[in-house]
Amino acid sequence: MIEMSDIETQNDSQSGVSGEGTHKDEQVPENAIFCCFGCMSSVGALTGVAVLEAYKQMDQKRNGLFCTSAIAAGVPKHRKSTEKAKRIVVVDGCYNKCARKILERDGFKVDEYLNLLLDLKIPKIGPFKPFDYSAEDLDKAVRAVIKACEESG
Repeated sequence: MIEMSDIETQNDSQSGVSGEGTHKDEQVPENAIFCCFGCMSSVGALTGVAVLEAYKQMDQKRNGLFCTSAIAAGVPKHRKSTEKAKRIVVVDGCYNKCARKILERDGFKVDEYLNLLLDLKIPKIGPFKPFDYSAEDLDKAVRAVIKACEESG
C-alpha cells in the first residue's frame, strides 16, 4: 500500500521542491489569475472552464493560474506567490463575487475584475446545474477573460 507521505516525498524530490513547498527559483507570472469555479451553478462552473480555455491561448509566462481556495485556506506559499505578482485578475460567475471577496478579505487589491453574470449578462442557472451554459456563452466568456488579462498589462 502506498502512503501519502511516500507520494509527497517522491513528488518533492522530482520537482526540485524544498522546505515548505516553495520552488527555489520560482518565476511568478506578472498576472495572477483567480477564478470562482463554484460548481453549484452554471456560471460558477463556466468561470473555471472559461479561464482554463482562455489560458491555453495566452502567454503563459506572463499569465498564471493561481489558487483561490489556497488563499481562503491561508496557505503561506500561495500567499507569497500572489504577493510577487504585479497584477491580480479575478473572474467571478455571479453576484456573490466569491473569488473577489476572498482576495480582498486577505488584503489583496484586485487590478482587473470580470463577472460573467454582471458584466457579460450570462444567466445563472442552478442550483446543481454546472453544465447549463451554451457554447456561445463559453466563447463570450473566454474572449472576455483574455481581454481582461491583456488590459491588466
